[in-house]
Amino acid sequence: MKQGIPERIKLFKFASRSMNFSHIYQVKDFPRIGALVSNVDAPVNVELDFSLVDHKIPCIKGKIKLNVALTCQRCLNDVSIRLQPNFQLAFLQNEQQGEELDSNFETILNADEEFSTIEFITDEVLISIPMIPMHEHECASYKEETQLIEEQKRENPFAILKQLKNSTKE
Repeated sequence: MKQGIPERIKLFKFASRSMNFSHIYQVKDFPRIGALVSNVDAPVNVELDFSLVDHKIPCIKGKIKLNVALTCQRCLNDVSIRLQPNFQLAFLQNEQQGEELDSNFETILNADEEFSTIEFITDEVLISIPMIPMHEHECASYKEETQLIEEQKRENPFAILKQLKNSTKE
């Protein structure tokens, strides 16, 4: 049974009951993400499945889907990027527990039994945002700027010195 996600994740409780949650948020519900994007009203689909591995290691499998409008680092216009981070996290009490796990799990040493749902989801989304967002095609203004730079490069930087040398001879 899927239901809305509580504000706080109670890790061992949810995992021991194999609970599944899903909810549709908006980007503006995540302040750290909202500060980076221009489409704060866009939907964020979240699904979280909790389970216990070997009856002692709480795990979360999650899927997040959203579109973000970031600033293209070439043309400085908005670029829409579809993010779909999927994750499998195992919360360990000590490193020895990680040796028993399937390699598909990302391990986290965690002593906290309870933590914020919004902050948890925010961290997973921020990890998936590209460091340098750009359009897949070459941007029009980017092409124009590179042409101007190439034209400027064609001029001889010593032309002024040559003129000065010639003017001092006269």
